[in-house]
Amino acid sequence: MRLRRSALAALLTAGILVPGVSVAATAFAASSPAAAHPAAGFKHTPKPVKTAKPARPLPFSASGTVTAVDAAGGTITLTAKGGTKDVRRRTVTVSVAAGARVVVNEARATLAEVAAGQRIAVVGTRTGTVYTASRVRARGTAVTPAPSPTAEPVETTEPVEPTEPAETPEPVETTHAGSHGDEQAD
Repeated sequence: MRLRRSALAALLTAGILVPGVSVAATAFAASSPAAAHPAAGFKHTPKPVKTAKPARPLPFSASGTVTAVDAAGGTITLTAKGGTKDVRRRTVTVSVAAGARVVVNEARATLAEVAAGQRIAVVGTRTGTVYTASRVRARGTAVTPAPSPTAEPVETTEPVEPTEPAETPEPVETTHAGSHGDEQAD
């Protein structure tokens, strides 16, 4: 029992002294000049600036209608109706890589054989805002635009004279004698 009382007294003393010592230490630290200016004791160096990571290629797909083809520049412009959400319902210009597989009407072809108006499906990668195709599949016939009507008048060799309106005949009055019993005797 005596041991228990001694242990209890030691714990109570520690419980009272430890918080009191920590409060005193905090008060002493606040009154020191180093606490008023925490940076006075050491120099502050700025954090190094992180360099931007290069954009990594993301896969994309698009399907729609070809609006223009530049075989020399290696690009196709299409109006996408389907595909990944970054191209859907937009007009997109896609670069076609030199080793890209191009198929037109189920036969291997070149980019020059793809024509405006054909249905197209493109699969490739997007890096930033640049779309690069690895596979191009086009089908259908090329749509040739209808010739637009000319706005210039066509000249004739003979002058056209205005015609006069035709005369309309005047109404003639007719009498029906004897039809109603109005006969006259001679």
